[in-house]
Amino acid sequence: MNTYKFLAKGAVGPISGFRWPTPHGAMPGAWIEVEGPLSLCTNGVHVCAAHDLAHWLNDALWSVDADGEHVEGLDRLIVRRARLARRIDGWNERGAVRFAEACIEHATSVTLPTPSDLVRGYLDDAKEAVRAGYAVVGAFCAALATSKAAAAAHAEQTYRRERAWQASWISRELIAHL
Repeated sequence: MNTYKFLAKGAVGPISGFRWPTPHGAMPGAWIEVEGPLSLCTNGVHVCAAHDLAHWLNDALWSVDADGEHVEGLDRLIVRRARLARRIDGWNERGAVRFAEACIEHATSVTLPTPSDLVRGYLDDAKEAVRAGYAVVGAFCAALATSKAAAAAHAEQTYRRERAWQASWISRELIAHL
């Protein structure tokens, strides 16, 4: 199963604080394994499929080998065991900026021709976040801009569609070339 994991610097889980064993040369990192019933947010190794990538942006993106039983969550997979296979080199500072700029450009194109002041505000916030070095926040603001441009009844669906577009950009531009 092709899975991925965004981690903070040092291969640390941003929520759990767990430091993942990293690959050495061509050898993947050591397996992380859990016992007992898999359960969302309480027991299991949390990874994501390519279509979930935009929900978990962080410092480093890793390709992950996952094995055994798994449970699907809303925007993640909970697996019995996993290991870091290799770092996705394209997700670096420059790659994150390229991503955020593409998100802003896409959000601008789908909110045209006359975005409201609120939508323009989110797009401006996105651009400012990228200029300040917060590409991940820029991508999030771009997704919010699209949801605010939609009718209230479709805002969540529009937001999710935009995050799916963002995940596909990461897959297409940074992962598919490996």
